[in-house]
Amino acid sequence: MYNELYTWETAMIDDAPTRWGRVRFGRGTVPAMRLAAPIGALLAAGFGVVAVLSDAAGPRPLVGGTVVALVSFAGLTGLVWAMLVDRRTLRGATDRPEESVETVWFDAAARGAFTDTLIVTGIALALLAVTGADIPAIAALTGTVVVALTSVSVRYLVARRRG
Repeated sequence: MYNELYTWETAMIDDAPTRWGRVRFGRGTVPAMRLAAPIGALLAAGFGVVAVLSDAAGPRPLVGGTVVALVSFAGLTGLVWAMLVDRRTLRGATDRPEESVETVWFDAAARGAFTDTLIVTGIALALLAVTGADIPAIAALTGTVVVALTSVSVRYLVARRRG
């Protein structure tokens, strides 16, 4: 009788949130770092092997490959952890982060910035067409990205100030 009532959902309710969270594994849960660390180590070792095989490890391949593996271990472990962890098992994690006020501010800023970018690049295109000026593509694309980033930043700060 007890086994029938002890399902994944009840296990999730009974498990207290932890600092590093847990991963759904089979019918139960496993500490997230118990899976993330060895997978991160395997991926880091793979990066080291790729560095050695591609001659990117320098004149001393064993040392270079080891350094690549050691340097990439923490980042790869963090990436694996972020992909595996169940947010519901993290202590202090927001239930639905996509519904926060900051997300609403950013969405409004991005919508407005898209319009701003279209207007500014349209005006710039008209000016270039009328004057006959010729600018490199890299400059035009850089200008477009700068306009978009500036617009999003300013609109976000204004939305945050308004509350």
